Amino acid sequence: MGWVTLTLRKTELQQKINDAQLQKMKLNTQLQQLTSFANAVGSGSITPANVASFGTALFGDALDYMTASDEAAAEVAQEQTDYYCSTYGDLTANQYATSGLASQAALYYDEDGNLDEEAIYANFYKQNLKEYGAEFKDVLNEKEKEIQNELNEISVLLQSYEAEEQSLDSSIQSSIQNSAIKFS
Repeated sequence: MGWVTLTLRKTELQQKINDAQLQKMKLNTQLQQLTSFANAVGSGSITPANVASFGTALFGDALDYMTASDEAAAEVAQEQTDYYCSTYGDLTANQYATSGLASQAALYYDEDGNLDEEAIYANFYKQNLKEYGAEFKDVLNEKEKEIQNELNEISVLLQSYEAEEQSLDSSIQSSIQNSAIKFS
C-alpha cells in the first residue's frame, strides 16, 4: 500500500509544479510588460494605448506615471518657455546678430523674426518628459529586481519539486515491485 500513498503525494506534487510553472509564466509576462513600460518611459512618450498594453499589474503605475509626467513636464515647460520668451523676445536686430545668446534663441524664431512659442514649449516639454522618465527609471529598476527575485525563488522551488517528483517515481516503482505477488 505504500505506492498508493506515494502516488497521492506525486499527484499533489504535480499540482504544485503546475502552479509554480503558471506563476513563473505570469512573472515572465510581468517582466516583459515592465520592459515595455521602461522603453515607453525612456522614449519620453507614453500614451493611453501604451498604458492599456502593460497589463493589470502595471496599469495603475503606468496611468499614474502618464498623468504625473505630463503635468510635471507641462508645468516646467511653461515656466521655461515664459522665461525664454521674456529673455529673447525683445532682441533688437543688432543684439540678434551679435549676441551669443541670440544664436540659441534664433532656433526658435520664425521667418518673420518672431519667437515661435509653440516650438519652444514643445521642445521644453519633450526635454522635461525625458528627464522625468530618467528619474522614474529607478522605480522601474526596483520593480524589475523584485520580479526577478520572485522568478529566482519560483525557479528554485520548481527545481526542488521536480527533483522530489523524480525521486517519487523511482520510489513508486520500487514499492510496486516489492508489493507485487511473486510466484515461485
